[in-house]
Amino acid sequence: MAKATFDIKKIDLSKIDLPDLEIAGIDLKAEATRTLHAGVGAADLAVELVKEYVAEVQKRFAGLDLEPKALRAQATTVFEELSTEAKARRTAIEKRVAELQDEAQKLPSKVQTLVNENVETASGTYGDLVKRGETVVRKFRNKPATKETVANAKTTVAKAKATKTTATKAAKSVKTSAKATSTSAKKTASSATKAVS
Repeated sequence: MAKATFDIKKIDLSKIDLPDLEIAGIDLKAEATRTLHAGVGAADLAVELVKEYVAEVQKRFAGLDLEPKALRAQATTVFEELSTEAKARRTAIEKRVAELQDEAQKLPSKVQTLVNENVETASGTYGDLVKRGETVVRKFRNKPATKETVANAKTTVAKAKATKTTATKAAKSVKTSAKATSTSAKKTASSATKAVS
């Protein structure tokens, strides 16, 4: 077995500066008695608290019968109460789960109904806008200013067609005239060349 050695240094008390106590002015008997009384008071307080705790525990367990048959009966009663309460809670939970499942199954049809209602509303609104637009167009077409503008547009189109036809004929005439002038100039140039040679 190993032996442990400790290196404990000795303390030189002569090097420590201790305060001077004047014991002459202190009543040692009174101070000792006072300290003793404080210790006895603390012990008495502890005993009093323990007594109170024991009395409280005794009150709690006074109604309990500690015989095995009585304990078994009490345990059975508590177990049955807890079992009944657990069954009631389970039933309530199962009922709530069934309600939630029912709501979840109805949700797609609710959404479909909502979508259908919105589609009907949108279609109805679109139909109303179409009727309104038709009315506005009909009123616009029947206005005298609109009829006059349409008539002016038709006249302008007719004039544009006539101008096109005239321009096409003029262009053909200019082309024919240019060919004739070109042919005439060639002939004159040919005759002049023959005359000079």
